[in-house]
Amino acid sequence: MVQSNAYMVRMALKLDRASILNPVIHLKYDLDKLSLEIAEQLKDNLRVSKYSIKKALYYAFEKNNDFIREVHSRGHQIMEKCGSDEAVIVVTGRPYNLYDKRLNLRLGHNLARIGVTALPMDFVDANLVDLSDFSSMYWGLGAQILRTARYIKARSNYFGIHLTNFSCGADSFLEHFYRHIMGEKAYLILEMDEHTAEAGLMTRIEAFKNVMDNIRTRHVDIKTEKEENGIRNAHRLSVIK
Repeated sequence: MVQSNAYMVRMALKLDRASILNPVIHLKYDLDKLSLEIAEQLKDNLRVSKYSIKKALYYAFEKNNDFIREVHSRGHQIMEKCGSDEAVIVVTGRPYNLYDKRLNLRLGHNLARIGVTALPMDFVDANLVDLSDFSSMYWGLGAQILRTARYIKARSNYFGIHLTNFSCGADSFLEHFYRHIMGEKAYLILEMDEHTAEAGLMTRIEAFKNVMDNIRTRHVDIKTEKEENGIRNAHRLSVIK
């Protein structure tokens, strides 16, 4: 959609091709090469120097990195406040699903309404999570989703919700890897389309909350039993001595 905007706007408004700035931008390049690429496409139209474009790019990336660090810091604060026995949901998906309340049917609001702590995957710093066994996952966003899934899997009180869209070709592959990583751990995949209603969404997230609560209760019971067994064993040893 983003890539096609320039063509759609030009045709809809009957604009001259020369009046549209439509550079090809490869974010995989380092900033020096990227600034050169953009300058070659825009310098005549904007009448700016390569140095100005390079300076602007460095400034933009610096501010973006500051924002990412701030988001990670906020996510860390939220997770620190949650005890080890409190269930935490991390929601993965594409940005236009995660942050558009019309598309996700106010998922964040509805999770809060039933008393669940949840945060988007961008609030979780999973950059150091090993994904070497998915070496062919060249898609940056896909890699972030899988790293976050592995982050969730490694923590007993964390659970995952993955947002997707009906008939999404990329997710037909990604969901397979997501399921593989999560294994036997409880997770929920919410597939949205224009027919999805909020009532149906509430039913699914309430059922998922019940699953999480049962798992956490069972986990606490097992932990308590182990502690009691440990105390009994210690008492027996003291009697023997």
